[in-house]
Amino acid sequence: MPMVPKLKRAFTQLSARIGSAVSEPAARRRLNGRVLPANPSPFAVYFADTPEGRYQLLQWLAPLERLAVEGAAVTVLLSNASTARPIMDATTLPVQLCTTSAELESFVEGHRVQVIFYVNNNQANFTVLRLNGLVHVHLSHGESEKSSMVSNQLKAYDFAFIAGEASRSRIMAAVSRIDPHHLVEIGRPQLDFATQRADRSPDAVTVLYAPTWEGDSSQMAYGSLAEHGVGLCKALLADPRIRLIFRPHPKTGSLSAAHARARKRVEHLIRTAPAASASRTSVTDVSSDPIDLLAAADVVVADVSAMAMDAVGLGKPSVLLLPSAPPANGPASGQHRILDYVPAWHGVPAEAADLIVALANGGEPEQQAAFRDHVFGERCRGTGTQRFILASRELLGEGSVREPAS
Repeated sequence: MPMVPKLKRAFTQLSARIGSAVSEPAARRRLNGRVLPANPSPFAVYFADTPEGRYQLLQWLAPLERLAVEGAAVTVLLSNASTARPIMDATTLPVQLCTTSAELESFVEGHRVQVIFYVNNNQANFTVLRLNGLVHVHLSHGESEKSSMVSNQLKAYDFAFIAGEASRSRIMAAVSRIDPHHLVEIGRPQLDFATQRADRSPDAVTVLYAPTWEGDSSQMAYGSLAEHGVGLCKALLADPRIRLIFRPHPKTGSLSAAHARARKRVEHLIRTAPAASASRTSVTDVSSDPIDLLAAADVVVADVSAMAMDAVGLGKPSVLLLPSAPPANGPASGQHRILDYVPAWHGVPAEAADLIVALANGGEPEQQAAFRDHVFGERCRGTGTQRFILASRELLGEGSVREPAS
């Protein structure tokens, strides 16, 4: 990694530690006013990231809340005090702050935790993974063909809950010596909670442009924003048939100045673009649930990312926008790649707006629907949450899971 990104990362990590320490007294005071975690609390989800990464946990809160109702009590365990406030604001689940190993171990033992979920591969997870007698389950925070989805770190967990056959095949091909019985297919529970937005435009094609971030290494450099984002958005904003929603990844620009500049440029273009009517006003939206934004779109333009896969899962006509030098050694090789089923642009074609309007008018392409079934299962919507609950409950009684019915 070049020196500048390394320095930025080191500064970010130091700032996170200082921010957590400063926020801790206020966070603990607020936690004292909330409902205490149930005892026992058979399930817990451990999250060690800063507020910047909270999107990884936020997307799992609705399925976890349903598990708490239909399965058994769930507690959110946070190690960063700065993250406590936004998570408390977002969930009815009890939240516990564990900034030290002693606090964490005391809670796990005192509340008889049996299963701990993880939504990422944060290095701090190993503070918890060393504990014996628990079932450690990796959930991830999306389904994609990024190299991070086939990390060798998956072997550190007792189970990995994955979306479907596409993920299983990808992992088995890339991660040597992993036990296939530890991969449990549950679909994508988040798709069950998609809601239709009231502000959906009745007289324009709504296009969601949702680029991923620049990544923290060349193996994760899937972002299109710095290279193609401004050109794409200029083309779409100039067409009166189209309403644009721009949803940059929460980490966009954190390591790349070029991505940060492109994000600001696109946001400026949207702010200053004339609108034919209120319902056609283009917007930058970083606060809404990304699943809801996908549900509001007629067409989705995304990079190789979880947003692209979720668009497929919701049956949204989609386009992949690829950087000119995508990662060369990622897992997106062999059969059944998203690139084989979804149109991919290596740049912004002159007729981009016309192509997108045609996609919207044509509905979900047949080949994309076939890929959706391969990724999430034939009945991907309305089943993921129940499959997640079933797989989780089985862990309490057996310490192992049967493959849930698809």
